[in-house]
This record gives sequence, C-alpha cells and structure tokens, in this order.
Amino acid sequence: MERHTELLQYTAVDKEFFEPYGRREIDTADFVQPVRRIVPEKWQLRRSGIWMHCSPPGVELPAQGWKIHVSSVASTARIVLSIAAAALVASGTAFKFAADARTLAAINGKRWPRGGSGKFITVYPRGVDDFRRIIDDLHVALSGYVGPYILSDRRYRDSRVLYYRYGGIAGEYRIAADGRREYLLRAPDGQWEVDERKPCFHLPPWLRDPFPGESDETGGAAAHLGAGRFRIRKALSFSSAGGIYVGEDLDEGRQVIIKEARPFIGGGDTATAALRKEFRLLRRLAPLRVAPMPIAHFREWEHSYLVEEFIDGDTLRCWLARRYPWLKTRATRDDAQRYLREVAEVFTRFAEALELVHDIGVSMGDLSFHNCIVTPGGEVRLIDLETAIEEGLDLPVDLRTPGFASPRPLRDHPDAARAEDAYAFGANLLAAIMPMNAMLPLDRQAASRFVHRMSEDVGYPGALADIVGELLHGDATKRPTPVAAMATLRRALEAAPSPAPATGEEPVTDRADALFAYISGMAIKARADRYVPAGPEVFQSHPWGVAHGASGVLHAYLRGGRTPPQGLLDYVVDGARRRQDRGTSLMHGDAGIAWVLFDAGERELAASLLRDHSPDEAIRERAGLHDGMAGWGFARIKAWRETAESCFLTAAAEAGEILLRDAVATEGMLRWPRAGSQPVGLAHGGAGIALFLLHLHVATGDERFLRSADAALAYDLAQRGANPDGDAAWPKKTGGATLFPYLRHGTAGIVAVAARFHACTADARYRHIVRGAEADLMRRHAICPGLFDGLAGIGETLLDLAETFPDSAAGYLAAAKRIAGGIEPFLVSRDEGFAVPGAELLRISCDFATGNAGVGAFFDRLHRGGPASFMLDDHLSLASLKFCDGVP
Repeated sequence: MERHTELLQYTAVDKEFFEPYGRREIDTADFVQPVRRIVPEKWQLRRSGIWMHCSPPGVELPAQGWKIHVSSVASTARIVLSIAAAALVASGTAFKFAADARTLAAINGKRWPRGGSGKFITVYPRGVDDFRRIIDDLHVALSGYVGPYILSDRRYRDSRVLYYRYGGIAGEYRIAADGRREYLLRAPDGQWEVDERKPCFHLPPWLRDPFPGESDETGGAAAHLGAGRFRIRKALSFSSAGGIYVGEDLDEGRQVIIKEARPFIGGGDTATAALRKEFRLLRRLAPLRVAPMPIAHFREWEHSYLVEEFIDGDTLRCWLARRYPWLKTRATRDDAQRYLREVAEVFTRFAEALELVHDIGVSMGDLSFHNCIVTPGGEVRLIDLETAIEEGLDLPVDLRTPGFASPRPLRDHPDAARAEDAYAFGANLLAAIMPMNAMLPLDRQAASRFVHRMSEDVGYPGALADIVGELLHGDATKRPTPVAAMATLRRALEAAPSPAPATGEEPVTDRADALFAYISGMAIKARADRYVPAGPEVFQSHPWGVAHGASGVLHAYLRGGRTPPQGLLDYVVDGARRRQDRGTSLMHGDAGIAWVLFDAGERELAASLLRDHSPDEAIRERAGLHDGMAGWGFARIKAWRETAESCFLTAAAEAGEILLRDAVATEGMLRWPRAGSQPVGLAHGGAGIALFLLHLHVATGDERFLRSADAALAYDLAQRGANPDGDAAWPKKTGGATLFPYLRHGTAGIVAVAARFHACTADARYRHIVRGAEADLMRRHAICPGLFDGLAGIGETLLDLAETFPDSAAGYLAAAKRIAGGIEPFLVSRDEGFAVPGAELLRISCDFATGNAGVGAFFDRLHRGGPASFMLDDHLSLASLKFCDGVP
C-alpha cells in the first residue's frame, strides 16, 4: 500500500511518464507573490521541488535541531502563511512553504505519504532557545486557525496548526544501498542514527521533550472507541485520511470494521464529510443487503469514525487472483470453462447488486475490484462508498482508481452516472481476464489486445471480447447495462464450449528495433535528473545507475551490439566523474556504473570508481547481489578480469570474508537476515550471494567460498513452495505467502543461479534442481512485462537454460518465444516506436529494470543471441573446464 501511494505521487504531473511532483509549474500568485511582499529584498527566495525556501542573508542553519511545522486548511492558507512569514522575518528565521495552492492540496490529500501529510510551512530555528521563542510567538499569532494534524510531529499546546519534532535541518545524510538518501542524526556520543521520518512522533533517546506535559493528544486511534463499546484489534490499511481497522463490538459480541477519518484531509473537511456521507448511504442501502450494514457513526477526540458490519470474504481482486487460469503453466480448456462459470456467477450477482443501487438513485463512482467483497457463498457486497453519490443530494467526487474510469467520466445526471458505473463494471470484467487496467490511460486499445490474446491462449469464447468492448465503449449511450451484459455472457457460455487454448508455436515478431527506437527518440530530450523516462526511483537517487539510470540503458545497447544514442556514453562518463556520492551497489551505484564503463571501453574511469575503496557502512548492512556486499564484491571480480590488478581480487575476497562472518548458519545452510526478515532470491537473497561466492571460489580457488556458496543457495532452495500446478516456486522472503516466477524475486532468479552452478561444476544435483523448477517458467502471461519483476526476466532465464542444456535448447527457446508473445500486448505504440509501461503499468519507462531497455535487451538476445546481463558467464565457462577435468 505504501509503495502504491508513493508511485501515485509520481503520476500527478505527466500523463505519460513518472515525474516528481516538484517539476510541475506553480502558480506564483497563490503563495509566492504574497511572501515576496513580506520578506526583505535581501532575503533569498528559491524553489526546490515542491518547496519555496526563504532565507535571510548569511544564515547558517544547524545540521540538526528542533523544527516547527505549520499546517493549514486551504481556505486560510494564504492568511496563515502571511502571518507566519511576517513573524519569521521579524526574528530573522529561515523557513520554507508549499509552493502553491495545488501543492498544498496534494500535501493535504488522502494519497500523500503519511509521514509528510499536512506540512505547509517548515520553520528552522537556530537553537533550542530560539525554537521556544518562535513557537510561542507563532502560537499567539496563529490562534484560532486550523489545519490537518501532522502525524510525524507533536502538537504544540492547544494549537490546531503548530507542531514540532527533532530532526535534520541542514541535511546530514548518507547514500543507502539502494541509492536513496538516508538522513541521519548525530547523537552526543558521536554515533549516527537514522532520522526517523515516519507517521508517528519519534524522540531520539538522548533528548527530552522541551514541552513535557503541554502537548495535546496524538493523532492516532485509541484502542477503545465509542465510549468503550468498540475495541480495535488490528489495522488493515492506512492513508493520510485515516485508518481502517478490524475491531469488536463489545455490546453485541461481534467483529466489525472501523473506518477513521481525520479532519481537514482531502481539502476542507472532505475526509470527515465523506465518512458522514458514507454512513448515510449505507443506511440508505441497508434494506438491499448489497453493502455492509451500518452500526455507528461518531466523533472521538478530533476524528470521526464509522463502524460497519464485518463481511467475511475476499476483495474481488483477491478472489480473481486465486483463480486466474493463466497463472497455471498447464491450463486446460476445463480450467478456462470452470473459471468462466465462476466469473459469470459472481459478476451476475455483482451486476444485480449494482442495478439495485441504481434503482434507488445511487451511483458508485469509483468501482474497482478493490471495492467489492465476494463472500464464501459467492455473494457480492459493495464497500468503500466514499465516492458514491445519491441523486439530488451529493456532488460527484473526483477520485478514481486508475484504469477503472472512462476517459471522460461524467456524473452530472443520473444516466451519465449509471453509464460510468457500467464502464467500471466492464473494467472489472476486463480485470477478470487480465488485471492490466492501470495501463488503459496510456493506451485504450490495450484492452482489446489483451482480451483477444487471452481468449486465444486460454480458450475464452469470442463473445467475451465483444461484451467487454461494449461496456468500455467511448460513447456512454451505447454501453449495455451490467445485467444485460452478463445475460449475454451466460447465453454464450451455455451455447457452445469454449475453444481449446492455442498450443502451437507461433512466429514471434522481433520488437527490439522498435523498442530501442523509442529509447533513442526519448534520448533527444535527456535531462539532468534522468536520461530517459524511467521508474520513480531515478528521482529518489541519481540518474546514472544500472536499474533505473543511464548505465542500464547503455548496457542494453552494448549487449545487443547496438550503437548507443549520441551523448549517452558522455552522460554516464560525466556522472561517474562527478564528486558525488552515488552509493556503491551493483544495481544502483558505482559498482554497476563501473561494470558498464568497462564494457564501454572506459577502463581507467571504471577502475577508478572501484580502486582503493573499502565497503562503506551502507553496503555492509546488506548482503545481497543487487544492493549489498555480494554485488560490491562481484564488480571487483569484473574489474580484476578486465585489468588483472590484484587489488580488485583482494577487495572481492574481503567482501567474501565479510559475508562469511556475517552469515547465520541454519541446519547446514547459510542466510543473511535483514530488518527482521530473510530475503529470498537473486536480488537480495541467498541465490545472488551464492552466485558471487561461486565466482569468488573460481577466482581464488578457496574451497570455503564454494562450500558457502552451496550452503547459501541451499537455504533459498529450501524455501520453495508450490504454484497452482504444484510446481516449485519461491516467495520474496522466508515465510512469504505469495510465490513469484520472476528474476529479481522468485523462480527465474533462483533457477538462473542453479543453472550456473551446474555449468561450472557439472554436479548433477544442480541439473536436478533446474529440472524440478523449470516448469514454473513455462508460462505465457504475467502482470508485468519488465526485466526484474516481469516476463522479460523469465525469458532471460529460459535463454540461460537453452545455453546451459543444449540437449533441451529447442524447448527452452520455444518457451522464451512464448514469453515474447506474452509481452506483445503490453507494448504501447508511439510515433518513436514501442514503449513499455513500467511500475504497476502506470506510466511509460525506458529503464533497464522495468522498461524498454530491459525488455528490448531480452528481444535482442532472443533473436540475435548474446551474453546474460551482470552474470560474468565467461569467467565461469573457463572454470568449468577445471571441474570437468576433476580439478575443483
């Protein structure tokens, strides 16, 4: 949920690409111009992202200290800012404020990350005495104004807008292993600790609250509510607007759902007003039994609460995910027919429930598979009615789940509102075929491509495509009612059996040229903060890394023997030469940048990034290949092979020794716990560490590294589960319930490592492991096309297996071609070529991890051959000769 909220932040500026909110053009008339009239001419006023910073001349901010935050509702924001600015100018105190009213609306919105929610103005006192004086002055000046509660802070006395916390000011930080800035605080003993920026007040243990006993209550939900009648048991989810909890009704002895709304979140009183409206609509719908029964609505402290019936069941999203036939690698016509019969039954009840709601003059608005519950008996209940409206009473709410609303949603009259719900119903039926809805705003034609492809591959009747197409029709007047649509589907299912799924091998079009053409087209618009459109991570770190930066793009061109766009190598070289901390990991920092520069012929610059460096604290905290010690050491083996300089092999061996010292032995296996859990897989788990240790053994001849490599891989192998066909598959971490077939997490990454162990050692155990797990890779479909967590990565491992096991190469190549066919419907046609939707399919990405570069590299390798990425297979191929000759 937090990851999804973070992603949505990067979708507010541009409809095609992920962009930081701070790139949006601001309206200076809102806040900037009023402040300019207040601050003296010599003060500096500059923009940084979403903030405008105001500083007196010659100010030197402390590295850390007490900070003051001011919140405000939109209606009084300009007044609050003007009052605060005048007081701060008088005291010569630096401050910053949200750049304009739209920015403040986002900060006060439901979808803003909770740790930063509500922060309109930040004040930077010069010391604790200054802090006490300023906050007291502001308390007097801002008396009577209101704003959202700032969850990361403590409220000052009885103020409704003033909050404070201790944290970094001038910004001491380090670069974490994933390339992001991690802000730090220095304790009195000189030790560093992470500056916690979470949605709860955190006081470092070496400090005391300057105002003990004076602060009001915190903004969290109490364990008992409603005069003690309701008790919270556990939280289900949180947003800036409040939480949703499972609780108990102690008067009735039953489970309930408790929904919380914080005031002033969402603009004005929207969150609390929406909860009050939801309670009214639940009472209106109660006789229909299509939604939870309302139990109570009340206010406690400053928050509002709605208590409703607990409905046992799964969200429609989870219900579908448990049944999708394409999740099987060997789906049959019977599987498809059984699934469609279940879908027809549940969606018929869904349609009937929606018709009952429409008959009493209510429309749903945001109607996605997250907002429906399917009970164990197959009944459907509609939940989360915050966007529902009653005809003649409520105004439409502009809040929608991406991919479940029409291109031009209108709810200005009853027919339009019902037609919008019909579209949303069709989008849910599309999600029952393939949950690719999030990419519909990028490419409306994708729905038709996926429905037809899935019908061919799984064996759905042709009528299904027609029904979905009609429900998603651009002309709202031509959409059938959901009840009529389901009647048509049931007749189609009764009329004839579904066609058998396609089984023959089809010709696969080589899309590599079009995929790289799109990157080259975007490269013309290269920017300082990112070379080409990429995942949001590029804005949270730097633009030169492998996973999301320019180095990954350059690698994809070089691996395929392509000429990089003009300026790409210069872009990477310039980044590498900067005196800037980029981190040292393989996928995000200097280790990976150096690897690519070696391949690009920039040998001395590459070596300089790795030479004379010891592992830093951030990299030592993680063990994995992508962002930890294993990847740091692996890049040194690459450098040693490129330069023959012994210092690189010495450094790699040092990394290996650190890993061996930090390992936890478990029943003869090795693991490296992180933050209370144990990652599994190529990127962060034992498989990736095993790959590095295997290479280290080959390079040094040290048997300890080979034994440890085997033990590390053994731990990951022991975490295997069973996919829907009963074949081996793996979770992201020990004990994880969800299994994945992907390269970064899951089967593809683990099998790729096991195959290399076999290639290097010729040990039959590893061949047996591969044979026992390869079935999970023999699939056509997944919810993402990308390299790290999608189809392209599975295809890469299949190509690895084709090279490792020549006797079975034809089968592996055929499976890789099926993967390529599964990627086809994801490709978005643009003038420059084909584009790839990245994280959660929300926006186009050209990066190596999620977008064009990784997918294009797979197509290149499929059709033209070439080495695997960041595996250093030529090193292992030389070693395999020694093993085959009996010289381990």
